[in-house]
Amino acid sequence: EEWEKRDLIVNFKGNSELTTEIDHQQAVGKAIDLVTDFIQKSFGETASTLTFACIPASLRQHTERRFKLFSEQVCTRTGMENAYPAFSFSSEVDEDGDEVDTLHIDESFFRGKKVLLFDDIIASGGSVARFAEKLQQMGAEVVAALALGKKISDGYDQTKYNKDFCLSKRYIQQINPSRIIPGWDLFYLLASHHCIISYDKS
Repeated sequence: EEWEKRDLIVNFKGNSELTTEIDHQQAVGKAIDLVTDFIQKSFGETASTLTFACIPASLRQHTERRFKLFSEQVCTRTGMENAYPAFSFSSEVDEDGDEVDTLHIDESFFRGKKVLLFDDIIASGGSVARFAEKLQQMGAEVVAALALGKKISDGYDQTKYNKDFCLSKRYIQQINPSRIIPGWDLFYLLASHHCIISYDKS
C-alpha cells in the first residue's frame, strides 16, 4: 500500500524516466477521483463558491502536464472556478543556453476570491504558505490547501509518505514565523486518515 501511494505521486508528477504516459494518465485520473471525492464530502454545495488553484511547477511543461486536465476535471465535477487560466509563463534563454520559465499571475482574477490550493506533494509546507501569502496579497482569501502526500526523509535519501504525519503550527513557526497564514487548513489525502493543519482564525 505504501508503494502504491509513492507510485501514484511519482506518476502524477510525471518526472521519472520510469513513468510512462499511460502511468501518468492513470495517476491523474486517480488523483481527480481522490480530490473530487474529498472536496464534495468536505465542502458540499459551498464548493461552488470556491476557486481551485493548483500551485504551478517551476516549468511550464510540468505545470501543463500535471494540472491542466486535472484542474479542469476537478472543477467540472465540483462546480469550483478553475484558476489555471490565471497562470502563464514567459520563457527566455539564460547565459548558459538553458531555457528559463517565469511565472506570471493575473492579480485581478484572484481579487475577492475564496481559494482552495492544491499541490501534489508537500515538503516543509513553506512553499504552500508562501504561495498562499502571495495570493492573499492580491486580495484572495485562502480557505484551505490540499496535497496528495507529505514528503519526509527516511534516512536513505529517498521519499517516504508517512501515513500519520501531521505538521503542527509550532513546527511551521520554527521553520519561519513569517510563513504563518492564519485561517486555513492543510489536508493530506493519502494519509490513513486526513491530516489537518488548523490555524487560529482570529
